Amino acid sequence: MGNPVFNFEIVGQESKSLKDFYSAVFEWDINEYEEGYYWFKTGSDADNGIEGTIYPPNDDMNLVQNVPFSNNVTIYVAVADINTTIEKLVGLGGQVLMRPTVVSEKGEKIAMFIDPSGNRISLYQQ
Repeated sequence: MGNPVFNFEIVGQESKSLKDFYSAVFEWDINEYEEGYYWFKTGSDADNGIEGTIYPPNDDMNLVQNVPFSNNVTIYVAVADINTTIEKLVGLGGQVLMRPTVVSEKGEKIAMFIDPSGNRISLYQQ
């Protein structure tokens, strides 16, 4: 089996309005964990729902080529080796947008790339 999508983000200027919108449309139970930042799960463990977050753009994100972290939806794909995956995707025409970055004390890493059509996708290594 391939690498699973385990998380996604919805980024927009009006994160509270987005929270209200998605909560109403999909009946997601969305909880604020920090002002303007929301966490939710799209289903139960039994039906394989994945987690998501909604938050405002953050220009402090360390993206290459001065790309703004503007409104977007990003999926996170879990991979065993983030560096090997980056080598593979670059060889297939992808561009690295954020180099592998450690995001937790446990050593978890994320990276971001743009696919050949311009879609922004993130990688996650446990």
